[in-house]
Amino acid sequence: MPESTLPPRASLEYLRKLAKDRLAVLRTTNPRAQLAAALFSVAQEYGFSSWRALKAELDGRHTAHASRLFEAVDRRDTEAVRALLREEPGLIHARHSRHNASPLHHAATCGDLETVRVLLDAGADPNDAQDDTHLGVIGWATSMWQLGDVPKDVVALLLERGGRHHIFSAIAAGDLEVIRAFIEQQPGALDQRLPARYNGQTPLHYAITRNRPDILDLLIDMGADVDAPDGNGQTPMEYARLRNDGAAAERLRAADARVPTAVATRSVPAAANGFGRSIQAATVVVGARDVAATLAWYASIGFTEMARFPTDGSAVFWGLVKMGEAELTFDVRETSPASGVSLLVTTGQVRELYEFLSSRQLGAADVQFVKTLHEPEHGGLEFSIRDPNGFTLRFLQNAD
Repeated sequence: MPESTLPPRASLEYLRKLAKDRLAVLRTTNPRAQLAAALFSVAQEYGFSSWRALKAELDGRHTAHASRLFEAVDRRDTEAVRALLREEPGLIHARHSRHNASPLHHAATCGDLETVRVLLDAGADPNDAQDDTHLGVIGWATSMWQLGDVPKDVVALLLERGGRHHIFSAIAAGDLEVIRAFIEQQPGALDQRLPARYNGQTPLHYAITRNRPDILDLLIDMGADVDAPDGNGQTPMEYARLRNDGAAAERLRAADARVPTAVATRSVPAAANGFGRSIQAATVVVGARDVAATLAWYASIGFTEMARFPTDGSAVFWGLVKMGEAELTFDVRETSPASGVSLLVTTGQVRELYEFLSSRQLGAADVQFVKTLHEPEHGGLEFSIRDPNGFTLRFLQNAD
């Protein structure tokens, strides 16, 4: 029988200190006693066969408590966040298994001012950039939002508590004077790149993505390289033309950006025959602000849930249901367009199809890209285009 019961909120740091104190006692009778012996003694006291087993138990508890914290942050339950941190202050340093993000990253993305304030008061680092994109908390607070939707009160609080902009968060926040001052202090910022997941975009590409011609002008005036390619090998001029952004293309042309030469493409019928054989499936994607609740509703009327992402207990942003041969996909990322609906086409030749359509757009200007070739969060490769009616077609090649 164990001599003591492990407390519900047991601290590994406290138990290590207890072991060190016990080592001092052991050395009074055995000067050669090692810390391992003291750790083993503490583990046995609480009914564990080894220190490793004790640590595994505490790690498992911490993971479960951290999951509860992230769930509370994602549902914007400030009081629950405050209560969990009061019970276990160390949770402020928890990392999510997806993106290695902190609770503050999640709260900033939610635009939840009060929860951000609670986390900062509890010791969260406003400059934490250990997430797998290295965009940092302020990047999550700005770059995840569409134009005009950036939670300025959250950004202001992060800056007030010592947070620092990088070039992409400054562009996303949209304040020209902040961008100007930032570049004057760090001229090398004009050469920085977004992570590969975001196509290695330069600040010029990103200003085009954000639909900010005023910021594009400022970056050009301050010396940005107008011909620097992104991760897809496309210059800002090519990127603007792919997006059918004639105004941005003209600004770049006026700045002596290199004008791409038209590339001859295969005829449409020949291309269609080749690519048609690579198409594996097509699914309607519907925008849903609460994907988990939507999946539950469809299941309640007879559909079968086939998949969801993520599956780690955090906020679900993608899901698939099926009834007979009918399939529907729901995606929180489809809530921003007015239509809220797109068609997801699965293909085994996404890169080849992208190269064909992008060369066609540069030559004929009749294919508007919504997103250029990139790696979506769930893996694989994807790009999307818009038809003349504003309907989005997404082309995806799943990861092997």
